[in-house]
Amino acid sequence: MLPIVPLQDGVTPEVSSGPLAIGIVLAYFAVVIGIGVYFYRKSRESTADFWIAGGSIPLWVQVFAVLSVTASAGSFFGYGGFAYAFGAAFAEFVLVAVAAGGLFMMIFIAAPIRRSGVYTVPDYLRQRYQSSNVRLLAAIIFTIAAWAYLIPQMTAGGITIDFVIPQLSYELGVLVGAIVFALYVSLGGMWAVTWTDFFQGIMMFVLTILPVPLVWAQLGVTGTLDAAMQIDPAFGSTSAPGLMHLGIGLVWILAFLALPQMGQRVLASDSDRTARRSFMYMNILYIFSFTLSIFWVAGAAKVLEPNLANPDYFYYEVLSSYFGPVVQGLGAAGLLSAVMSTTDALLVALSASVSHDIPQSLGFDLDERRETLLGVGVTWAGALTAAVVAFNPPAIIGLMTTLVAGGAASGLFPALGLGTWWKRGNSYGAMASMIVGFGTYGVLLFGNVMPVPYTESLVAIPLGLLTYIGVSLATRRPTGEELAGFMEFHSRESFLESEADD
Repeated sequence: MLPIVPLQDGVTPEVSSGPLAIGIVLAYFAVVIGIGVYFYRKSRESTADFWIAGGSIPLWVQVFAVLSVTASAGSFFGYGGFAYAFGAAFAEFVLVAVAAGGLFMMIFIAAPIRRSGVYTVPDYLRQRYQSSNVRLLAAIIFTIAAWAYLIPQMTAGGITIDFVIPQLSYELGVLVGAIVFALYVSLGGMWAVTWTDFFQGIMMFVLTILPVPLVWAQLGVTGTLDAAMQIDPAFGSTSAPGLMHLGIGLVWILAFLALPQMGQRVLASDSDRTARRSFMYMNILYIFSFTLSIFWVAGAAKVLEPNLANPDYFYYEVLSSYFGPVVQGLGAAGLLSAVMSTTDALLVALSASVSHDIPQSLGFDLDERRETLLGVGVTWAGALTAAVVAFNPPAIIGLMTTLVAGGAASGLFPALGLGTWWKRGNSYGAMASMIVGFGTYGVLLFGNVMPVPYTESLVAIPLGLLTYIGVSLATRRPTGEELAGFMEFHSRESFLESEADD
């Protein structure tokens, strides 16, 4: 059950002048593809290079790479879309929940995952529980979540290209974006992903706040909010139900631990200290930039056009009203960077799960060359199939990302979040919690059971936690191998080794 939001029969902003804006976007595409070509040989040196850039990315790069992955289309488009459709207070609530998730990741999970020395989060769970079946179930959930999360990213890419090149149509824009994303990821692997994410993180931070000074100059700091609330009295508050706040808040606080792109980003860090601190510094930039976007950019969009066909077009309305074609092109490139920065990490996580985790869990030992080739094929298949679904997206972007995050958190949080710190948990509890949590979420979502939208996680996550605890306590205690796996990323020796690496 989706809340009612204006997705049609409204105004769609268009770029005022084509050639310059189109040239900037095409140049941007050329740059990211060039980065993929540059890192082609490096990414083929080993599977570690293709999946996690050799686990060697320093802090100064990781901060903006993590920012770019966190500030996906769900943030760049989603927060303003939330504010436009449901009120700025609701959007800010979701922002705080996402930031809390980043802190949760920093404090509890980032360091143990990085210390494990693996390529993927499902393999981390195999090491924790000494079970290929746990790894297989986690890889299946990761595969589903990564593919589904691609859909809102492809939607955002189509919206952006449609804005800059309306002659192509939205559908063709989705397809063009999918091809470009898959091309540079399949060429350069995680090396290309990391360096494009680094530059894209800087771009997104700058371009998120770029319209704010001009909005203040035109409408005033308080005048923007006053004018927006005169048009829509609910803009300064929230029109979403209370339980919807709780459901979405719980999802985003816990989803960082379970979203595929976050795990791959952590594993690429050069140490556990880098993994932790990158989330800490990212949060500061993230909260600052998107708070400005929620209240003033979305507020200005409400003033300029209260009847947008899709709330996700809020940023383009401001660009088309206040800026010329060069800045419009830069803004579109920034929004494409928001799309790419998460899409590329998702494609790496998707291909790693399908070509690395699932075959090894089933006993197929592929050599590095075949594994990489399979990963490239999965990258293209995932991008193109997600693009087809994005031709007719089911909701605004922020809501789609929340739905996927809820499924990932419901399926993986108990085994991953609690299991990292509770050594009594065993493989039986982990498998049972994944099946129950993910299955319950799916039944509630597709069965349209919950009376309030986006509250499925309020049932699925606690049920998964109870299942994990109950089944673990009702079955055998962890074996010596399981405890060894648990202690390996908690031991003082592992900690000191990581500190020495710094």
